[in-house]
Amino acid sequence: MTKCQACGKEEPTHQICGVCGKAYCDEHIYRQNHNCFVDPRGVNTGKTRVYVKTYGTGASKETNPPKADYYDRDQFEQRYGYDAVRKPPMWKRIAASPTYVIITICVFLQLIAFLGLFNGLGNAIYQFLLLRASFDYILLRPWTLITHMFLHSQSLIFHILFNMFVLFSFGPYLERLIGKKQFIFMYLTSGIIAALGFILFEVLSKGETGIGLVGASGAVSGVLGAVAVINPNMRVYVYFIPMKIKYMILIFVLISLLFMGDGSFIAHTAHLSGIIIGLVFGYYYRGRLISKLRKQSEL
Repeated sequence: MTKCQACGKEEPTHQICGVCGKAYCDEHIYRQNHNCFVDPRGVNTGKTRVYVKTYGTGASKETNPPKADYYDRDQFEQRYGYDAVRKPPMWKRIAASPTYVIITICVFLQLIAFLGLFNGLGNAIYQFLLLRASFDYILLRPWTLITHMFLHSQSLIFHILFNMFVLFSFGPYLERLIGKKQFIFMYLTSGIIAALGFILFEVLSKGETGIGLVGASGAVSGVLGAVAVINPNMRVYVYFIPMKIKYMILIFVLISLLFMGDGSFIAHTAHLSGIIIGLVFGYYYRGRLISKLRKQSEL
């Protein structure tokens, strides 16, 4: 368990401030919500460099940048402020996060899907990547178990907007907790199992209808389920109503169970399957986080 340095709240998943290096809860992690200590000698305290002057302060050679960097830093400080933090280019920030890479791919394929309404080539690409509720189809096109989760409805823009908003809200947080490689594995596994759960339900209830399946809902549901287990008291807003994420997951599960097999275009079975596998991953990673914190406290 870690303790928030601002309010004293104990949780196994407190985040570390990249500037002062201390642990804070979700409410106090932002610099404006806690007294953030900036090293006056400009020592790297995290992955992000704090740009403060070091020359003329008696700092050691290890903390001083090369002289060639002085003029660039002076211009940067004059433009953005003395304590400004230099950020990497946008493309580097996107490439550094699996969440942002997934969102970028989904947006790109959404443009192809939209063009597919008016262009034969775009529609052919869309049909080549989507998944259908048929095990024979999976054997012929096994890649669709993965590619379908990067596609969304060609005409309903709300489909991709909702999924990407949820992924953008919770994906980076889960990345920091479990690691990027583990996040990618969990995301893809959740999407695949959610799709298989949907197909199995369709085949058992209606036969191999071959109905198409697209969307990141199953994988995103897995992300939500994992976050709900790791940090069940995280405060979220559902249609502007504040609640804890564990209650939000319970509502989503009840909705999926209530409307499962209603014949609508919403794959409630995939949502439910994604949440279940996400909960399993969440319990696994929560255990790893608690053991890691215990080992650190023993050192």
